[in-house]
Amino acid sequence: MLPLQIWEASFSCPSWFSSGARNLIKRILDPSPLTRITIPEILQDEWFKKRYKPPKFEQDEDVNLDDNILYFTWL
Repeated sequence: MLPLQIWEASFSCPSWFSSGARNLIKRILDPSPLTRITIPEILQDEWFKKRYKPPKFEQDEDVNLDDNILYFTWL
């Protein structure tokens, strides 16, 4: 059984949190999956986008999927 605070998404933010941060946290902790913010919506949130830097993935040309298959067959 979930504690009542979790069920009701009862929480408090420190006073120094900005209103944008508070709003985003409130939407993330929304107990209703129908109204809870989605990942794409988080990525579009103005507060979140202020310092967000998308990850950069480097493609290593030396990697071959066949190498991974051989590795796992020896385990």
